[in-house]
Amino acid sequence: MISSESSLIKKISDVGGMLPAQVAAIARTSPLRYKSFAIRKRNGGIRTVAQPAREVKFLQSILKSLMEPLLPFHESIAAYRPGDSIKKNALRHSNSRFLLKMDFVNFFPSITARDVGLHLQKYCPRLVNEDDVEAFTYICCWAENRSWPLRLCIGAPSSPWLSNSILFDIDSAIQDEVSSLGVTYSRYADDLTFSCSEKGVLGCIPNIVDKIISSADYPRLSVNHEKTIHASRATNRTVTGIVLTPGGDLSVGRERKRQVRAMHHKLVLGVLNEEKKEELEGLINFIESIEPGFRLRLSRKTLPRTG
Repeated sequence: MISSESSLIKKISDVGGMLPAQVAAIARTSPLRYKSFAIRKRNGGIRTVAQPAREVKFLQSILKSLMEPLLPFHESIAAYRPGDSIKKNALRHSNSRFLLKMDFVNFFPSITARDVGLHLQKYCPRLVNEDDVEAFTYICCWAENRSWPLRLCIGAPSSPWLSNSILFDIDSAIQDEVSSLGVTYSRYADDLTFSCSEKGVLGCIPNIVDKIISSADYPRLSVNHEKTIHASRATNRTVTGIVLTPGGDLSVGRERKRQVRAMHHKLVLGVLNEEKKEELEGLINFIESIEPGFRLRLSRKTLPRTG
């Protein structure tokens, strides 16, 4: 039973300007205060997303400010931290010749309250008090279909940073193994990317990853081997949606630029609605961040000819 006497509950109440009894009351029922809905995946499948109630999000944000500085995060992480981006992740692999991409199955839901508790006990020994660990897991985890075990979910603001830290041991073990082979490793949430310039080296990586995650104390993850992809400069190499060109540059790809040019043509003709205008501006800003100079090149194509 989560108590208002818990040291973690008291810290949260101090930061949030609430009574400890109020924080404890919300924490006890936090796993049930979610609204879930289904969204369709690109491959046609269904993904369940759950949004915590406003008061739960508030507690999660406070918990992040208190706990994130105390937890370990590996240098291979490329998502959910200040300065991280899909561009930065792609740049790590831009000069390589060979690429391997792997993907975890049901990443967030595979991380349970047990995993959270073990991680806290290992890296925050001052939080070994049972009430503190229980309060932490209740605030950050979801009871899907109102049933246990509690687990992380897609849609909770605490899931990204907490999962990043919980995979610290796995990231460390993978990095140690592959760096000796001259392989670069990065992880963007559940996407694992490996690259190198020597032919044949990446073939052993899937077995290395399987061995590491199967022997890890926590969490219990598995790789979706159907989504494992090997690529080279002779093929289309993409990292988190960014194309790596044979010359080592980054690109958003021809199809996306073709889409933007078509939308921009409609804008020039005055037949693009307001909603699409906002979408176009966002797409142009994104492409410009990956391929500087795109906006200027786009505008030049619409300038009236002279002479």
